Amino acid sequence: MAIDHALAVCLEAGEGLLRLYRWERPTLSLGRNEPAAAYPLDAIRKKGMDVVRRPTGGRAVLHDGELTYAVVAPLGAWGGPRAAYQAINEALAAALRSLGAPVQLAPEASGPLAPDAGPCFQVPAAGEVVAAGRKLAGSAQARIGSALLQHGSILLTGSQMALSAGQGSHRPGGAITLAELVEDVGIDEVEAAVAESLRQRFGGEWGEHGLRGSEVETADRLETARYANGAWTSRR
Repeated sequence: MAIDHALAVCLEAGEGLLRLYRWERPTLSLGRNEPAAAYPLDAIRKKGMDVVRRPTGGRAVLHDGELTYAVVAPLGAWGGPRAAYQAINEALAAALRSLGAPVQLAPEASGPLAPDAGPCFQVPAAGEVVAAGRKLAGSAQARIGSALLQHGSILLTGSQMALSAGQGSHRPGGAITLAELVEDVGIDEVEAAVAESLRQRFGGEWGEHGLRGSEVETADRLETARYANGAWTSRR
């Protein structure tokens, strides 16, 4: 989370970035304003899971058997945050269709979901990637200085059910994984499809590189001050 935040802080003029990554251990990530009290964090940690809080909004995601993406761009790129959200999700949907998954974007909901509305994959928000009415990819945004950060989770295998235990309400829909829709698609194929779809959607000159020194330094500072701070993660 500190790296995603740092990429936005350090974004240079004329740049846009795509980061694709996997988690070393199953990890619960809470949305920026989501109350931690909604989840039994001590019990989750005893099961060997990590717990973090994201810089973006939205609701809890269990990162396990999934691919996480992060897109960073100037705040005004692609028509502003709402238009960028639509365009990025359309690119994700196109990538998943290229792998054979029959996906579409969720229609407008009756209204925005509250931060305490339960886990992210319990119900799709408008514009997110779904199949058969169930969420396959969840996304959230943050404005960081003059940059826009959008990141999210594409479910490949596994289950989000661990986050539903103890929730007081049930919403229709739920999650669906890529493995339920397409056979024998590996994570490397998904990464390649997502990168290619975003290249086609947004154009420009693309290259691959590791973190720059300024990004590493900023991420280290943010981790110490915020993302490794229990008070930040567990706030209610």
